[in-house]
Amino acid sequence: MDMAQFFNWQQMKNLLLHIKKVVVSCFVEISPRGTVRARTIHTTYPSCHTLPREGHVVQEFLQRPILSYEASVKLNSKACPTKGVNFDEGTVKEQEQKWSRITPSKISRWRKDIAEHLYKRNETQGKKRSDARDGETMEPTSGRGIVMAAGDSSSVNRARTNIRFLRSYNCTLPVEIFHFRNEMSESDKKLLRELSLPTENSDEKEEVQRGMKVTVREVEGVRKENLWKEFQIKGAAMQQSSFDEILYLDTDSYLLRNPEYLFESKQWQETGLMLWPDYTKSHPTNPLWRLTGQPCRNEYEGESGQILISRSLHQDLLWLVEYFAINHRTYYGFMGGDRDSFRAAALVLGKKWTGPGRLNAAAGVVLKDNPQGGGHTMLQSDPEGNWTFVHANLIKHARFSRPLWSRIHRVANDKFAAGTTYGNIDPPNDKLGDGVKLRVTYTPMMSSIMSAFEGYGDEVVAVEDWDSYEELKEFEEKWFQFGGKH
Repeated sequence: MDMAQFFNWQQMKNLLLHIKKVVVSCFVEISPRGTVRARTIHTTYPSCHTLPREGHVVQEFLQRPILSYEASVKLNSKACPTKGVNFDEGTVKEQEQKWSRITPSKISRWRKDIAEHLYKRNETQGKKRSDARDGETMEPTSGRGIVMAAGDSSSVNRARTNIRFLRSYNCTLPVEIFHFRNEMSESDKKLLRELSLPTENSDEKEEVQRGMKVTVREVEGVRKENLWKEFQIKGAAMQQSSFDEILYLDTDSYLLRNPEYLFESKQWQETGLMLWPDYTKSHPTNPLWRLTGQPCRNEYEGESGQILISRSLHQDLLWLVEYFAINHRTYYGFMGGDRDSFRAAALVLGKKWTGPGRLNAAAGVVLKDNPQGGGHTMLQSDPEGNWTFVHANLIKHARFSRPLWSRIHRVANDKFAAGTTYGNIDPPNDKLGDGVKLRVTYTPMMSSIMSAFEGYGDEVVAVEDWDSYEELKEFEEKWFQFGGKH
């Protein structure tokens, strides 16, 4: 669908040109005596003709109630109970006091800034379309492709290994790899571009026609800040890619099969947006619920090791994710970095998503002195519950003995109700994972431990051999063969 048709801005501007909309946002606060009282704040927002997605979605977002911290926690503690639930305990303990000091006025300001950003981005795109009609060029976005972010030699090596897996499955999707300015060496750029060349003993003409082209690009608008993780590049890279239908992959999220079938799945056709969950569930104190103006969702937070998104359906979501990335010092503290920013953007804009048919498993090595530990990999499924992604997100932070992948710990009852996936919180999906905790330890090496909460039996966690799944056999051998280093 043409974006100009989708937004129909000119018609809206003509209709509402002289309207100044004053939005009355209500919020509730609890007095020291425990009584609940309503207050209001009056904020002048952009009028409807300045709001994206035909105005009504962002207008509705701006008018959602703004709760005080106390009222929000009281409401959301009922929606998202914490007993026997695996939430991000470290972040909550570290940030809860800071979150309690976020005023309703600040939430209101955040919402207004979001609305203004979406309007400006749409206005810029509208101007580009107008210029294109007048004969000037506009960067096209079309087709399907894979987006990654890499920069230093280690991440470049992971990207090369990942792409070699994809080539082994005869994947035809082109790949764009983004990096910060002055981050990637010329030699590493050459190594990545060489992956576009025909493989050894292949028919060169046939190989070129397969379209497995690798392009290296510099990301714009964000800069490297020498943080532990440079989360902010991801959203910007996806927004700036040339593809319409995007599969974003962390360089260490390796496929077990050709991912092109995901774009043909029923779940993709329903929403054009597929997200994957993390190990941690939503917490009632998180400012996200005050920002989005809706009750806490009793589900797992988002994890962004892989994301499928249609730009033609969700351009506004990408604009918002990019905004969170640019302003990461404000928002990433309660979004777990970039990982939950995609779910947050979907909630702000009232969008539905689909995802995997089962929860993540924790895979890794066997530790004789700690049989519940040794996890270094998020094992993630497709919508049908088949293991599809080997997201080895901790293996780069520690040293393990081979075999690297030999044991799986997972929630025993890990599958969403028939016909549903991640994104559906109807019962019994809202109770998935209850009783199971996962903690990251740093001694003797950084790894995860999955076990039962006190009061729950050990049977809530299933322990399996890696090779008990046909699709996982020989993965480690191929990983090293394709360039994996440990």
